[in-house]
Amino acid sequence: MALTPYCENAEVRATLGVNAVELSESVLNLPIYQIGLLRELNKVAPSLPALFSTITAKPVEQRTEPEKAVLDATKLFSAYASARQVGVSLASLMPKDVGDGKASVSRFADAPYKETLARIETMYLASRASLIASLAELTQTPAAAPATPLAFIAAARSYDPVTG
Repeated sequence: MALTPYCENAEVRATLGVNAVELSESVLNLPIYQIGLLRELNKVAPSLPALFSTITAKPVEQRTEPEKAVLDATKLFSAYASARQVGVSLASLMPKDVGDGKASVSRFADAPYKETLARIETMYLASRASLIASLAELTQTPAAAPATPLAFIAAARSYDPVTG
């Protein structure tokens, strides 16, 4: 399986804001990213990859509006899910500085892509919700209510423990 049935490598690069030199085809075609995307699709719905293949096999003029919506939502979700996965190692992959002196390459020590990754996470969640809604419309089943994540919030003390 490649990313290509679901999204193009160029779309993943565009989502991350990098070019083909910074993020090569050989990196994006690694099996780990393909496996990760398939797992993400299966988390949305175990039947999604088979449904996607069935819809893409149909001639374009025979696709219904709900099928087109699922197809588009799957492609959008796939681009953001793949970018989210690649983004984890983005700072390690991207050269910060390339020099001629003994072919030197320096990498980012900090996470300069934090803002980009935060935006990708937001779009990932939105595209996932859109895909779930499109699937529900196609199968004519009500969309499951999103699970409310359990969150812990740190609160500052209202007093100084040293001075009382």
